[in-house]
Amino acid sequence: MTAPVGLPDPTPLPDPTALDELRRRLGPARKSIGIQRIRQGADVLDCLVDDVTEIRRDGDVLVVMDTTSMTRNGADLKSLVVSTLESRFPTRTAVLGTAGEELHADEAASAELDSHMSGVGCVVSVGSGTITDLAKDASMRGGGIPFLVVQTAASVNAFSDDMAVLLRDGVKRTVPSRWPDIVIADVDVLASTPQTMHLAGFGELCSMFTAPADWYLATATGMDDTFDPGIVALFRDGAESVLDSASRLPTIAGDPSLLEELAGRMALTGIAMGVAGRTAPLSGTEHLVSHLLDMRAAANGAATALHGAQVGVASVVAATIWHDTLERFDPATLEGRGVADDPTTVERQVREAFDSLDPTGRMADECWRDVRRKIERWAGRRTAIQAFIADWDRHRLALTELVVPPDRLRDALVAAGAPSTVGELDPPAGEDVVRWAMTALPLMRDRFTVTDLRFFAGDWGAAAVDRLLDRSGVLRATA
Repeated sequence: MTAPVGLPDPTPLPDPTALDELRRRLGPARKSIGIQRIRQGADVLDCLVDDVTEIRRDGDVLVVMDTTSMTRNGADLKSLVVSTLESRFPTRTAVLGTAGEELHADEAASAELDSHMSGVGCVVSVGSGTITDLAKDASMRGGGIPFLVVQTAASVNAFSDDMAVLLRDGVKRTVPSRWPDIVIADVDVLASTPQTMHLAGFGELCSMFTAPADWYLATATGMDDTFDPGIVALFRDGAESVLDSASRLPTIAGDPSLLEELAGRMALTGIAMGVAGRTAPLSGTEHLVSHLLDMRAAANGAATALHGAQVGVASVVAATIWHDTLERFDPATLEGRGVADDPTTVERQVREAFDSLDPTGRMADECWRDVRRKIERWAGRRTAIQAFIADWDRHRLALTELVVPPDRLRDALVAAGAPSTVGELDPPAGEDVVRWAMTALPLMRDRFTVTDLRFFAGDWGAAAVDRLLDRSGVLRATA
């Protein structure tokens, strides 16, 4: 295996709407971008009818939404979309979930949407990342029904990727899905989004500065072979401008240029994941923390904080873990007998972590299936691991390029007015829940991250978690 390298020299920020240019930049060797068009800017919602006309098959237009109220310039956005489509096409609506209750992308929501899919010639989603993922998944399983996204916030990258994050047996899983055919990101729609959603988008983008290191590490240790610096550069080129603009976030609704930058950067992250064929470029330790907090809340019937808000805080944690590792990790600790040699003990740890959330054992079974594959893969990668140990100094330098200091992320979140501690999340995450999530990081899925490196080296447990949480500062009452 050729050892991965860090980031190439930076180039100007790519235009996410110039898809042919992005395809040329990425080249024919990589997976092609499957989106036909991204519209971003003022009044692009006016193109809705033309775009649906272009991609619609015979059948009704199905508008998929939840019960959350959304506006555009003070008018009801969902009513506007439906009435516009009804003027030209046979149109139906699928309103998922119950008013006042949080919608989860679980088996029940998928089944509810499936009941609306007969006779549909085009699916139009209007809503959150959850709605987008459910509509994306249903249109794929319906035989590739044409799919158009009306983007309602620059808060998640689900609007422009070809994957869906779904709850299966209570466990968050990313599954292959399909690209949207067209994405419409109207600036007036984005400007009408609540400020909390803008801040969630800013938090989500903080993963640009932590997740690529986990992806690099997986390839460097032989646990993955897909790290691609060209894909990382697609969203990391000039990305520190996002952190530099943090102080402008409190007035973003009146700042169209910042709105477009945030939406454009978010679109590029989605495209990068789609081209990579996995979420690894933008989903590492920080997303695992958020997923675990969501799973705990869902199992207890509790509300969850916005995904991006959790990711922002968790990015501070991930950067802390990374910098601690780069400062003190001794690769020689990987040479002796470790936890991978005792899968029975690891299985017990998995069940202890998750059986309290699901006494049926299905959640623990789902997690153990993934973790067992990870352990088996690690056991079969001794040659690659020995090469990683021997070349640690070079890898350490490359990893340092990929992770910004935790203080840089924390300061940017504070400047933006976004949560930077778990107590500032809405609702707050309790210290006991955060410690549980941290301890369970290596015990949920087969994605290899820095916490797995520490786990396999015998350096992950209650003492390490407490020390790292204290160093990160995310348990403090205020930033």
